[in-house]
Amino acid sequence: MNPDELAANYMAQDFDYWLNLMLDNVPDDIDRREGSIIYDALAPAAMVMAQQSLDRANIIKQTYIKTAQGQFLDYRAAEHGTARYAATQTEVKAKFLDSDGNPINNVQMGDKFASIGETPIFYTIQKVNDDLTAEMTADEPGTIANYYIGQILPVTSNDSLSWAEITEIVAPARDEETDDHLRDRLLQSDDWIAYGGNITDYLAMLSKIKEVGAGQVYPVWNGPGTVKLAIVDNNLMPASADLVKKVKNIIDPIDSEGNGYGLAPIDHQVTVVAPTPFTVNISATINIDGNHGVDIVKAKIKTAIEAYFKLLRQTWNRVDPTIGRGYAQTIYRSKVLSQIMMIEGVVNSSVPKLNNADNDIALTFTNQTSQLPVLGEVVLDV
Repeated sequence: MNPDELAANYMAQDFDYWLNLMLDNVPDDIDRREGSIIYDALAPAAMVMAQQSLDRANIIKQTYIKTAQGQFLDYRAAEHGTARYAATQTEVKAKFLDSDGNPINNVQMGDKFASIGETPIFYTIQKVNDDLTAEMTADEPGTIANYYIGQILPVTSNDSLSWAEITEIVAPARDEETDDHLRDRLLQSDDWIAYGGNITDYLAMLSKIKEVGAGQVYPVWNGPGTVKLAIVDNNLMPASADLVKKVKNIIDPIDSEGNGYGLAPIDHQVTVVAPTPFTVNISATINIDGNHGVDIVKAKIKTAIEAYFKLLRQTWNRVDPTIGRGYAQTIYRSKVLSQIMMIEGVVNSSVPKLNNADNDIALTFTNQTSQLPVLGEVVLDV
């Protein structure tokens, strides 16, 4: 009996199970019907034993990484020398102008601003740049601030300020790691030990930088001692120039490359880049039944295809075991077609074209180029 079967066996031991088991041992000449003395005497005990069975089932489930949840899974993570990734704060860049449209010079670290809208997002200035723009972080951890660009209002009063605006998301945030994601990490093979600047060591370095969503490692890409890291942000999109620079300085500082002042070992010269976005335009002819609106169905199809591309980006950094330690990823027309056909109201569809061609697309992963799939236009003829 495996743990799943044992837990299911305990779960089956409910109130009726225990009550009937006890009533079966009562002599036949004693009234055992509901409301009888013996029934009323045994029912509370059956309730307690059913709860104990449920508790035993939960203990079994929380014992193993495969089924543990919440804090129980956190405890298992600690046993493996790791912890659940905490939610991070969105980092943005903003400009501050006077009534003449000129940058003002009196914003300071600690000044607070808020987005406009019914549920404002609050920001705090962390650094004022030489060009009088400022770097801010959202006060609330999580992805809520990842998508806001536009006007902000001062919370800290400033008489010189006429206009303030977020102009760029420098580093998107991430939400707290889910049970499923943490479980997948814990169950990954430990065949490769992080040590001395091997590939797993660099992946471990990237995992500790909260603004990095994922990364690929290209060892010896430009000769002995060289390593290239291709990174994406927490939105699984190419890292910004500021994030690339930050990661470079953490792992192998620009002004002392190869000297071991960052996380990289001595003599390792690390290059950090963002992957090259590979835009895929999709076209297909679809047939829709008469019970669904065409525009609504088209919108749902695009959302489904976007979800497929997000899944591609989520697995973009996985090593392909069939080619050793390299990377490979293919965008299949059949999988795009399946996303279309799953939408309610679609009765038929042609096999989609990718970038106006009747072929699947194999992305390029070489020492020079690392492509990241991005959905472009979706054209659906009816």
